[in-house]
Formats: sequence, structure tokens, C-alpha cells
Amino acid sequence: MLNHLKNETNVAYTENGARAFATTKSAVLDFFAQGGALRYRDETEIISLFTKAFGENPLLAMKALFYFRDVRGGQGERNTFRTIVKYLANHHAQTMEKNIHLISFFGRWDDVYHLFGTQLESRAGELIKEQFKNDMNSETQSLLGKWLKSENASSYETKKLARKTREILGLTPKQYRKSLSSLRKKINIVESAMTERRWGEIEYDKLPSQAGLKYRQAFFRNDEERYRDFLSAVAKGEKKINVKDLFPYEIVRKIPSYDEVIHDRKYNIVFGHAENEEVLNTMWDNLPDYVNGAHENAISVIDTSGSMEGLPIEIALSIGIYHAERNNGLFKNHFISFSQKPQLIEMQGATFCEKVRNMSRTYWDSNTNIEAVFELILDTAIKHRVSDDEMVKKVYIVSDMEFDSATNMRKNNQLFRELRARFEEKNVPFPTLVFWNVNGRNAQFPMTMDDNGVQFVSGASPTIFTNLIRGNFMNPYDLMLDVLNDERYEQVTA
Repeated sequence: MLNHLKNETNVAYTENGARAFATTKSAVLDFFAQGGALRYRDETEIISLFTKAFGENPLLAMKALFYFRDVRGGQGERNTFRTIVKYLANHHAQTMEKNIHLISFFGRWDDVYHLFGTQLESRAGELIKEQFKNDMNSETQSLLGKWLKSENASSYETKKLARKTREILGLTPKQYRKSLSSLRKKINIVESAMTERRWGEIEYDKLPSQAGLKYRQAFFRNDEERYRDFLSAVAKGEKKINVKDLFPYEIVRKIPSYDEVIHDRKYNIVFGHAENEEVLNTMWDNLPDYVNGAHENAISVIDTSGSMEGLPIEIALSIGIYHAERNNGLFKNHFISFSQKPQLIEMQGATFCEKVRNMSRTYWDSNTNIEAVFELILDTAIKHRVSDDEMVKKVYIVSDMEFDSATNMRKNNQLFRELRARFEEKNVPFPTLVFWNVNGRNAQFPMTMDDNGVQFVSGASPTIFTNLIRGNFMNPYDLMLDVLNDERYEQVTA
């Protein structure tokens, strides 16, 4: 009886009226399905999502937390991680303390500052002090010096943290300032060379990913000849450009775009020209390939509805372009965008920037009609008698998951179970669905852990393609276990 009651009450609705589920039936999977897409979620809701997962399985919840913070192998989410770490330090201090040494490994040293003002402030100070001594007495440096707060900052909060750091280290203001300068010189922070106009000393092939993207215009203005020589050497394969820590959307968003209003609140997106596009092209072409030459009969379906405006649409488009280019299956260089009606987008152009620009006037609208995408696939398969070998086997739905309700729904049927039933009635194989959440605004899920042929992921990083492509997972829980039980997260404990 209890399970039946749970099933009967496991109902939620999207913002646009589609029937969904309030939970995947696993609190850990709920967190995994949305944890990489909580940038616009209230802190209390973030903590609630995590604590439910922690109550169900503390170890998996902690592994998921560090996966979402992981800047190299995970999703690189700062705010969600910091919010939860602060909560853990005050409510599950023993668990947090056992993992405190992993914070700088998966994230950055300034993440540790979020333990200040908690029960673990003293332990956080000890961690900083220990690493500071090691760095001052060694030629091998961590990045602690880069992220320690400076007392000459303009922000009151930064000054306050800097003073507290200095007191923990037992230094005078002058000693602290000189120590920071020494550490930053040892790790060769590019900002120091730029401030002192030592452009000729900058080694472009050793720049951190974010610095290379952020300061590219300054390099052209102040060191154009050397910088162009570097880009030329990268193109020839003689040198490498460091982009391993960049998200695809961070490159896409550097291409200016604007909305072109048509009529009745409908609009198109138009992409313009960026300065020095050769840098963006080079960076994009050198992004790590997590699709790894796969020959999947898969296509990305990108939500371009009005609710996706801003960062979510930048992430979604970047994932769609990234997958379309790198997948070698039948749908290579194509993805589908959807709002009121779906559009098949072909990537055309010799360079990355040209391909993005040629996507201009991709139709945007105010609604989220995912039903039309699957009706298009189903109708095309029937009309042209598409063979099984040519059929779409997997669909990556990159969206905020706020879908419209389908028309002619069976009573009390959830949206995607309805769509699957329509395919089955026509004897057309229903594709595997990957729900890729880029803005988890609400606690609702399109399917549950009981649904086979379904996966849940969230975030902005394409690293998850590695797991999605290599494994043949029966259900979303199995995929989650594959990600979180990776040896990279073996050190995480509960």
C-alpha cells in the first residue's frame, strides 16, 4: 500500500503545465539530476535537495557534491558547492572535516574561505597555514598564493578575510604583503607580468585556461607579434593552447548576439562578429574531445524557448554545437532546436565562429513544445519508412525541463511516457533519452529511476559525454553510479 501511495502522490507539473514527477524516487538521483544546474535556485532549496540525498546515502551524496565542484573531471560548480560546504561545516562537521583536504584539489583554495564563520574555521585556518609553510619553503608550488585574499583590496569582506588570514599566519601587514608577492612570483601569475608590463616574459602555452580567454585582447594590444606567432605555432601543432578547464559556453558567449523581434513577442537570435576571432576558433578546436570520435546515431535537441534566456541558452547551444561537431554518427554536424516548432540546424562554415554566425535567425519563441520534436521524428520515420539502422537511437535533450503539456494526452499520463507510447503504437523504436538540465529552477523531473532507456545529467561541462557514450546503462541510477564510483572520487568519505 505504501509504495502505491507514493506512486499516486509522486506528481508535479512544469511551469508550462506538463505532468511530471516530484521525485525520481531516489533523493540522491534527484540531486545528481539537478546539482549542476542550481545557479538560480534559492540556498534553502539547494540545502534541502542535498540533505535529502545525504539522508538516503551519505557517501554517494558527498561524492556527488565533489563531482559537481570538480573543475577538471566534473561540472565546476562553485556556488552550489560553497553553499553546501558551509552548511555541512555547521551541521555535519565530522563528515566535512574528513573531506576538508579535498576542497582545494577538486576546487580552488578560496573555497576554503567559506568555512570561515563555521565550526570548522579553526581547521580551515590550519589547512591554509600548513600549505602556506610548504609553499614558502619549497620550489614546488600550490595555487594557494593566487587565491589568498589581499589586504589592499577594495571590498570590505575581502579585507576582512585577508586580515583574518594574516593573523592565522602570524604575520605583520608588511610580511603578509611580501609573502603574497613572493608566492605569486613563484607561480608566475600572468596578472603580475601584465601589471608590470613584462609582456615578453609571458609564456602563452603555459597560461591557465581562464586567463588565456580573459586576457586575449590585452595580448593582441600589447604583444601582438609574439601572440600571433604563438597562435600560428598552435595551428601547426608545434605548441599547445591550454583550454582544458574551459567550458564550451565560455567561448560561445564571446560571440556577440542580439534578439531580433519579429511579431507577437516572437524573436530570432542573431550572432555578430567577435574581435580577433582566430583566438576563439583556436580555443574551440582544441577543447578536449569527450565524445572521442563516437559513431552514435544520436542528436542533441536544444531548448531555445523564452525561459532559456541568458546563461542557460548559452550552455545549451554550446553543448549542441560541441556534440554535433564531434559525433561521427549519421547526424554529425546537425542538431534540433525547439520552441514553438522544431528546426533542424546544420553546422555550416569553415571555422567555429562562422558556424555559430550561420546559425543566426534560429527561431526562438516563448513556449517549450518538446512534443513537436518527437512528432517530427515519428512522422518522418513512418512517412519515409526509415530503417532501424538509420533511426535516431539517442536524443540529448538540453533544457530547463519546463516543457509544454502534450496534446491529446491519455488521462494522468506523464509527458514522456505518453510520447513513448505513441512510438510503440506505431512500432517505431523509441530513442534513449538523456535529460541534460541546464537550469533546475523547480523540483520536478520528467521521468523516474524506474524508467529504462533514460539518463539524467546536469551542468555545463561536456565531460559527462565520456560516461554517456561508453556505457549501456539500463536506467538513470546506473549512470549516476558509473560517474560517482569513478576512482577519481575514491578519496571522498562520509
